[in-house]
Amino acid sequence: MTSNWHGKLFVFFACVALLAAARGIGFAQDAPPQKPPPHSLWSLAKEGKLSFNARFRYEAFQRDGAPYTAPAYAPTLRLALGYQTPEFHGFTAFAQGEAVIVTGLADYNIPTLPGQVHPDRPVINDPKSLELSQGYVRWARPIAGRNLSVTAGRQEITLNDGRFLNYSAWRQVHGSFDAARADAELPLHLSFTYAYINRFYRQVGYEATDGHPLMHTHLWNLVWNKPDRGRVSFYGLLVNYQAPAQFNMSTQTYGLRASGPYAFNKDWKLIYTAEYAKQKNYGTNPARVDANYYLGELGPEWRGFGVKAGYALLAGRTLTDKLSTPLAPPFNGYTDLFFLNPSGAGGNGLEARYVNASGPIRKLDGTVATVIFYDYHSDSLHVHYGREFDAQFVYKMKRISNRWEIGWRFARYWSIDLFTPAVRTSVFTNFTL
Repeated sequence: MTSNWHGKLFVFFACVALLAAARGIGFAQDAPPQKPPPHSLWSLAKEGKLSFNARFRYEAFQRDGAPYTAPAYAPTLRLALGYQTPEFHGFTAFAQGEAVIVTGLADYNIPTLPGQVHPDRPVINDPKSLELSQGYVRWARPIAGRNLSVTAGRQEITLNDGRFLNYSAWRQVHGSFDAARADAELPLHLSFTYAYINRFYRQVGYEATDGHPLMHTHLWNLVWNKPDRGRVSFYGLLVNYQAPAQFNMSTQTYGLRASGPYAFNKDWKLIYTAEYAKQKNYGTNPARVDANYYLGELGPEWRGFGVKAGYALLAGRTLTDKLSTPLAPPFNGYTDLFFLNPSGAGGNGLEARYVNASGPIRKLDGTVATVIFYDYHSDSLHVHYGREFDAQFVYKMKRISNRWEIGWRFARYWSIDLFTPAVRTSVFTNFTL
């Protein structure tokens, strides 16, 4: 990162801190200050909203076999400070700075980050970083009783469940997009989103060799949504990278997705998802891609606690003819071993069968638990890759503050024909203002 970025972020943090201090300053009664005009820029600025997040995490990752000679360790602290202006003639602006600090003894690998390449250690994608994570201007107005908004600048964007495009709420660098986006409410429970994306700022940070790839990407999503009944989405994502290193990830994807939950009463709901997508090569991609994506989930939910069985297929025939999701954070297990649609052990693609149980634990007030078991095979040749068990527990410190939580995440992978056995675990604490 250049010193210019450090300077900009220092000025941004300083301005926000000064504004926060100004809002809390009291003045002596014998010398009351002159109030600014009610519509001055300073008056409007003081009505804005500050946001703050601090998250400390200690993560350890062990993988057996070559080339790994020891586990990876990453103690990191994420600090994010943001400011949103008040609305002015329909316009608002938001800026957020994000810093990630390595707080102790650390030894982990980020393969595309110079100075952090340790091939004998497993990968933990939490780089030391100082970034302008978001900075955008938004215009929003109701037209004929329907909300319309346009957002331009660096922003976090999610397409449906995030399988094909999303930022990462788990990694310390969340990732964001330089984009122009329009959202419109339509009649008959419909809404429409279009976005043009010029650059993706990945979770590996600015200084990684693949940290901010340039692209000409189009996203659209037409949604029908009725609360407590279901949500149907018809979407398209056209990814066109502009750097040769990413040409083979340029694809066009079109999909249809239906999901719940469907509420029977205040206690019982049916969790369901059915999704199909077709992906083909696009733009700068020199290879032929013709891959399918299937997702199905079904199960009951009682008072917020749900159990569902799921099936996901990311098709793959060869090293180049397989489904790819380069604009999304990892799916398919907390170990992140299946971050990329795999090819190995004689097979290609990924077929994942899983059972997921998640929700509040009522006898442990404030605790939300998630437990998942995966069984992985390849698409072609049906090679049995392995199995994985994941668990996460998050406790909200209600007696102290609803804004503070602590948690633990654990993942264990049993290798059969792909990768080697692995264990990944994290303890963390999070405060949000």
